[in-house]
Amino acid sequence: MNSLKRLYRFFRGCFQSASIRFYQHKINSFNSVSAVNYPLFSVIIPVYDRTQELREAIDSILAQTFVNFELLLVCDGSPRETVEVVRSYSDNPHVKSFFFQENSGTPCRGRNKGIAMAAGKIIAFLDSDDIALPYRLERTLFHLLSKKIDVVGGAIEYLTEEGGCRGFENGQIGFTTQECTYDLFLQGNRLSICTVAVKKKCLEQFGAFRKEMRYREDHELWLRLAYCGCTFYNSPEIFAKYRVHDRNAELTYLENDVHWQEMALSLHRNGCELR
Repeated sequence: MNSLKRLYRFFRGCFQSASIRFYQHKINSFNSVSAVNYPLFSVIIPVYDRTQELREAIDSILAQTFVNFELLLVCDGSPRETVEVVRSYSDNPHVKSFFFQENSGTPCRGRNKGIAMAAGKIIAFLDSDDIALPYRLERTLFHLLSKKIDVVGGAIEYLTEEGGCRGFENGQIGFTTQECTYDLFLQGNRLSICTVAVKKKCLEQFGAFRKEMRYREDHELWLRLAYCGCTFYNSPEIFAKYRVHDRNAELTYLENDVHWQEMALSLHRNGCELR
């Protein structure tokens, strides 16, 4: 019996190694295609009023190990200093930008505009004050291919100002749960948007972010996609550093969190009607 177990483990290890090599070969082949004409990923950063944090966010995408991507920067009525930061990347062939003249007060418009602009088959999100880890896109693609799923997220590392903020400690890890089913999304949000990538066809079929959801807009979208049959996986790997500070947009709506959660729960079932 022990010899059979050892033999089983040996062949299982060989199969897993061969599978990893197979998908790594596919990733390498995607990575060799020109991102200028045929990007696989479209990374969207909605922008309002960041400067140095925005540079760090942009540079973290430009430093990815997987280089077949376009980076879409959507300025939502941004002040001059922020616009200057965005324009400073105009010579980079990976970067495209769009400028709304008036601010909408929500990142939904910027993300939805980025989705409409996107040439890639996979849409990845990052906020303007967060930082992607260098391997984020590569590992995202590995999970999308190997697990044959529609949506991938990852863990985050909290990056707090002055060592601690709002109960979070610097370096604390969050969003580590791997299971993301519809029933679990009904209980709460299980993905951090700064780590998430979605197949574009899912957003085209079931709709993007609802502008009326000024908070928990990502939770409503995950609920809707899961309700409509899209499949999810949240990797335990850290995909991004999430900056916690007193200017986080969600602080504006946090006191009414119950209202926004109930609104997300009531709206998502209409997702199949969105186009």
